[in-house]
Amino acid sequence: MEDSERWRAVGRIEAGQSITNVALFFGVHRSVISRLWKQSQNTQTVVRRVVGGRPRGTSPAEDRYIAIVAKRNGRSTSTCVTSTVTASIGKAISTATVRHRLHINGLYARIPRICVPLSDQSRGLD
Repeated sequence: MEDSERWRAVGRIEAGQSITNVALFFGVHRSVISRLWKQSQNTQTVVRRVVGGRPRGTSPAEDRYIAIVAKRNGRSTSTCVTSTVTASIGKAISTATVRHRLHINGLYARIPRICVPLSDQSRGLD
């Protein structure tokens, strides 16, 4: 709900309407209006609560740039993409973040493999 709608809902309750009627009027569940009413009684304000969790490491524009760099350098590893992006945007980003952002876009950074050359005996040459 918008902040203006929140204040209107509290005003309707103060005017004598029931929580159920206010919820029906705004088209939300009764528990939303009930929590809103309790919050206004306790704090005398009706504001949104801060959403918990960890802040994003990259912005959507930076996510697009990561995808562009990975597409441009098709054979690069996620470490290589990370160093390229970090140098260009000037903000440190972890390799895991780059892998996650590429995975979301359906891209995959090349995983470096160490190729051990086979001996003549292993190849079956005589």
